[in-house]
Amino acid sequence: MNHKVIRILKELGLWKTFVIVMILRSPFDFLNSMLNANMLESFIRLTDQRDGDNLSRTFWIFLMFTLLLFAYNASVWATVAVKTDMMLHRRLRMKLLESMLSRTQQEMEEYSEGDWITRINNDVDKVADYLTAPINFMHSMIAVVNLVFSSVILIMLNPTLFGVSIFLMIPFFILSSIVIVRNIPKFRKNAQESFARYTNWTAPIVEAGDAITVFDGQDIVLDKMREESERIMRENVKAHRRTALSSAVTATSGMTGYILLLLIGNSMIGTKIKDFAELMKITQYRGHMMMGVMCVNSGINNMKTNLTGVVRVDEILNDNIK
Repeated sequence: MNHKVIRILKELGLWKTFVIVMILRSPFDFLNSMLNANMLESFIRLTDQRDGDNLSRTFWIFLMFTLLLFAYNASVWATVAVKTDMMLHRRLRMKLLESMLSRTQQEMEEYSEGDWITRINNDVDKVADYLTAPINFMHSMIAVVNLVFSSVILIMLNPTLFGVSIFLMIPFFILSSIVIVRNIPKFRKNAQESFARYTNWTAPIVEAGDAITVFDGQDIVLDKMREESERIMRENVKAHRRTALSSAVTATSGMTGYILLLLIGNSMIGTKIKDFAELMKITQYRGHMMMGVMCVNSGINNMKTNLTGVVRVDEILNDNIK
C-alpha cells in the first residue's frame, strides 16, 4: 500500500478498521480455489468409476461448503466493508472541508475554484476506489493470498509443473505490470489537472454569462473548454491503451501456460501424476494462480490510476497540518 494512503487512513482514524476488513476478506479467493480444485478432481474420478451414489453425495457436500463460503463473504461485505467505505467518503470530505475553512483567503486562492471542486469530488472518489473498489488494493491483496497458497499447494502436487508455470508467469508479469504501465499515473494526473482547468472555464458561463455575451467572449471561453476537453481525452486514451496492452500480455501468458501445462502434464500421467483427475486439479490451482496474477496486474494498473487522486488529497491534508 502506498505510504500516502496509509497516512490518510491514519488521519481519518480508519487504519485499524481497514486492516480488520482486509484480514476478514483475505481468505475468500483461496478457499474458493481449493473448493473448485477438489470438486473437479472428485467429480472426474467418480465419473470415471461410474459411482453415481457417491457423485450425488459429493455434489451436495461441495454445494453446502460453497454456499457457506459465499454467505461468509457476503456477511463481511454487508456488515463491515460497506460501512467502512461510507465512513471513508464522509470523513475524507469533512477533512477537506475543514482544511478549506481553516485557510485564509490568500491560501484559498493558491488553488483555483475548479481545482477545489475536483479535489473534493473526483479525487476523494479516487482515494476510496484505490482502497475498496473492484480490482484495486483490497482485491489485489485477496488475490495475493490466493496466489501464495495456491502456489504452495501446486509445489506439493507437482514441482515440475509449478516451475513451468512460474517460468512463463514472471517475465510476462514484469512486462505487463511494470514496463508497460509505468507512465499511466502521469497520463491520469495530466487528465485530472486538465479537468480542473475545464471546470474553471465552465464557472464564468454560469456566473457571468451575460457579461461574457456583452463583451463577445463566448468564442474565447468555448475554445478554452474545447482545448481542455481534447487534452483530457488524449491523456485518458494514452492510459487506456497502456492498460489494454498490459491485459493482452497477461492473457497471452495465461493461454500459453495452460497449453504447455496440459502437454507436459499429459506425458506425466501414470508416473508423477496419478491420473487425469489429478492433472485437472493441478490445472485448477494453476488457473487460480493466473487469476491471482491477472487480478494483481489489473489492480496495479487501477491503483496507479487512482493514485493521482490520493496525491492531490494528501497534498491538501499535509498543507493543513503544516
